[in-house]
Amino acid sequence: MRKSIYAALIAASTFLIFQGCKKSSDTNTAATGSTSFDRQGMLSNLSTNIILPAYTSFSADAASLDAAVAAFNTTPNATTLAAVQLAFKTTYQQWQSTSVFEVGPADNTQLRENVNTYPTDVTQINANVTSGAYNPALLANLSAKGLPALDYLLFGIGADNNAILLQYTTDSKAANRKTYLAALSSELKAEAAAVLTSWGTYKTTFINSTGTDAGSSTSLLVNQLVFDYEILKNQEIGIPAGVQSMNTVLPTKVQAYYSKMSVQLVLLHLQAIENIYLGKSATGDGLGLDDYLIKANAKYSDGTSLNDVIKAQFATATAKLQALTDPLSDNISANPAAALAAYTELQKLTVLLKTDMTSSLGILINFGDNDGD
Repeated sequence: MRKSIYAALIAASTFLIFQGCKKSSDTNTAATGSTSFDRQGMLSNLSTNIILPAYTSFSADAASLDAAVAAFNTTPNATTLAAVQLAFKTTYQQWQSTSVFEVGPADNTQLRENVNTYPTDVTQINANVTSGAYNPALLANLSAKGLPALDYLLFGIGADNNAILLQYTTDSKAANRKTYLAALSSELKAEAAAVLTSWGTYKTTFINSTGTDAGSSTSLLVNQLVFDYEILKNQEIGIPAGVQSMNTVLPTKVQAYYSKMSVQLVLLHLQAIENIYLGKSATGDGLGLDDYLIKANAKYSDGTSLNDVIKAQFATATAKLQALTDPLSDNISANPAAALAAYTELQKLTVLLKTDMTSSLGILINFGDNDGD
């Protein structure tokens, strides 16, 4: 998922910039009227109960994956291959609950790009294996590392697990392939651990930045929530379904194409974004953006509660995604209408989150796009 450079939102920019400037010095006041909202409490709930647990789990899963890769490389057989494939799936699933938090340490290291740029570049991967050389810093390798590259190396280099095992045992490049596999899993483990460690100190900064100006935690988080949601809508559904690719269906561009769990991942991704919106975690329902909108008395165009409309649209979009089946690539080819229906509902939620919610809260979206919403 290469980070796109979008055009600015022109229609709403004047209003939103005014609102952002107006509230830049306001530390803890809702966007409409003078009603107070505890933004610090919201940031504390989100960081303590959602963000840090997500990074903790992702770091632990990445470490388990790296250990499973080491065991497989030492003794490549059906049992260790199945174990490393399972560890990979667990790590990818957890990543879907983590990618939205591209603020602070994750933003500094461009974690999202390094972990999940897809579709993976099979040609580059094979060239790296053949040469026996891999430099993660090279731009050419951005699409040849992270979870998508591991997806190919663990699921896509053979028709079945027996064929995959041959690539790590009797194939002439087996040693190089194992070295590359280990390098990718080690890199993933190190990146996850580094961001988690940095969040230990960044958390205080995050909680105490309580304004709504462009550099505040609320603004950064909302911007990343919307940006990550755009990735979900466009890359995970829109491009493969042909909506974002000039009506050309591109089923092989789905996320996790080789492990065939694309629908599972997109549902986990949407749930993670909804949880941030609701402030919902394993420990309960705390302060979230929904409470912020309620406190701001935000209304939809028809006068109803904006929060109620957003929650209903989350449910509708989820239901449409649940109607899809894995492998999503096959589902898109056989039943493109279902994928288009899911995209349509996701697009409706885009407008609610990106335009209605942000304008109601006086938060400037400081990246642009060309979605036409």
